[in-house]
Parts: sequence; C-alpha cells; structure tokens
Amino acid sequence: MKKVICVTESLAGGGAEHQMVILADLLNQQGYEVEMVTFADVPDHYSVPQNVKRTKLGIGKGLLGQTWDIFKFFIKVKTDCVISYRQCSNARVSIPLLFRRIKLISGERNTTYGKPDKFEKLLINMGLYSRSNYIVPNSYTQGRYIEKIKPCWKDKIIPIINYTDLNQFKPSTIPEDSSVMKIAVFSRFSSQKNPIRFIEMLNILKKQASTAFEIHWYGQQKGKNGEFDKDYLLCKQTIEDNCVSDVIKLLSAVPDPSVLMNDYHAICLPSLFEGFSNSVAEAICSGKVMLCSDVSDNSLMVEDGVNGFLFDPTSIDSMVSCFKKFFSKSRESIIKMGMHSRMKAEKLFDKDNFINAYIKLIEF
Repeated sequence: MKKVICVTESLAGGGAEHQMVILADLLNQQGYEVEMVTFADVPDHYSVPQNVKRTKLGIGKGLLGQTWDIFKFFIKVKTDCVISYRQCSNARVSIPLLFRRIKLISGERNTTYGKPDKFEKLLINMGLYSRSNYIVPNSYTQGRYIEKIKPCWKDKIIPIINYTDLNQFKPSTIPEDSSVMKIAVFSRFSSQKNPIRFIEMLNILKKQASTAFEIHWYGQQKGKNGEFDKDYLLCKQTIEDNCVSDVIKLLSAVPDPSVLMNDYHAICLPSLFEGFSNSVAEAICSGKVMLCSDVSDNSLMVEDGVNGFLFDPTSIDSMVSCFKKFFSKSRESIIKMGMHSRMKAEKLFDKDNFINAYIKLIEF
C-alpha cells in the first residue's frame, strides 16, 4: 500500500481546505495510506475521515519554529508521494524535498490578481516549482497563466478541476414565496471575495430594483483568537455606512451549504478572482441560478442567460444590471434555469474521473 501525504495550511473553512479533505477521503477509499498535515494555528472547520492520520506541525512555535518543524518533518518522513495545496504550502514543502526523491504534486488554486506575492515569485518566477513532478492547477485559467510564464513546464502542468459530490448537493427547490427574492453568498469576507464593492452596489440596487430582495452572506466571522475578524467588522461598518442593513445579513459560515439551498432563489459570488470555485460548483449541482463574476473558470459552469448571469466584479453598474436581469425572470424561468445548472454539473463532476486523474499522477 502506497502512502500519500496531503498538506495544506489549515482545515479552516474554505474551498481549498474542503478539496483536500475530499481528496484525502477518496484516496483512502482507493486503498492508499493517507496522512493529512497542516501547520497554521487555527481551529479545524472540516473533519478528516476516520482512517486518515491527522498531523499538525509547528503549533504555537511562531514563524521560525513552524518553518523548522515543517522542514524537519519533510526531510525525514517516509512516504511515496506528497500532495501539497496552495502556494504557501507548496513553497514550504518544496524546499526540504529538494533533498529527497519523493514524488511531489503541487496544487495551485487562485489565478493571480494584481501583483504576485512572495510565494508566487519564489515558486514560478524563481523556478522552485522545478522540483515538482506535477503542477496541478484547479482551473484551466491558472494553468494557462503558469505556462505563459514558464513554457518549459508545459508537460507537467496538469489541470484537475475541483470535485463536487452530486449526491450531497442534490437538485433543490426555490421558496414558494417570491415576493422577496432571497439570494445566498457562501464565502469568506476577505477582499478577494469583493464584499465592500458588493455592499456599496446594494445601496444603488435597492433604489433601482422593482423587486424586494434579501442577501444572506455566510462566512467565517471570528479568527483563531476568538475575536471578530477585521474583514467581517469592515463589512459590518460598510453596511451601516451604506444604509443597507435591511437587504443584507451577515451570518456564520456553515460546514454544509446543501442544507440551505431550498431557502434561496439564487446563489451569488462576486469575487475579484477565483481558482475553480467550490461555491459556484455546489450551487449548480443544487440546481440553482448563479449570479457571479466573470473570472477564472466561472464561465465553464455558468452560461450567461442560460443558468445564471455573469458580471464584471470591478463594476457596480455591471452587478446592478445582472441582478435586475434576474429579478425580471418569472418563477417558471428561474426553475428552468436551475435545471440547466444541474445538467451542466452532471457533465462536469464525475468522482471517478477526479480521483483517477490524481491516481495517474501518483502511480506514473
């Protein structure tokens, strides 16, 4: 039995973390011995499967102690393959593995938006990814981005889109009462997700929309110290400043959004950039109309006017126009668009294809 180590920063609430738990579970089901390793000192939002070993490195030791713990672990650990995810993890793991012959699969998540950070410069521009046997972006957009910078890596850049369980996220209904259109956002309150511009947009939409509406944004409100996160507090203040507390509510993150899908007419995601969005994938699996930014691979899942509406996340006018288009749709049209979402999901998400793609990289 081969051993595989899956490593990422934490198992806090988020799409990347969720995908690592799913991958660890599916690999374990295929007979691999799997260990889940994290190093950020934050509480787990997701639970690893019972047969997957859980290891936390560098907890309470500060940055230098944490870095040293990670180095020691990966310079000694006995394993056949390491699958790391996100650039911070990829950089920390790649350095000790320069001295090992273990197979390394480096997972990429977000397409770069703006100036590359220190990890991207180290991994891509400075070439640390040369150590990786495979670079696995979770979006085709990110794959093209890396290949443009490093054409010599073309043969080892293997995009694998995220997996979403079609049995967990089943076709849902919409509320019987359509006098108030209810829309959910399942996302962090970070700047990447564009909440401030979105809240400012609601001030204008509230004045222009002929339909009553309500937004419920589910996200992690508190940090590791138990205090409210600064991004969450900024969103609260922006809501007050724009006088939109009557149309948007900030709620705590939920581990399983599928249980809430029947409560909403549509799902929204106004991100400035994404990898392959779990939020969008879960929504279309649930047969929901999707209102989202036209970034990364979102257009693979959402066809404008067919199963949702796409907008420019940097333009308030574009977001307002998108919502007004949705509000103009009849109940029957919304149901039909939701059916198109489910059909798209059934074509995109196949468990066997997902896990076999990783197995191929592990074995060959």
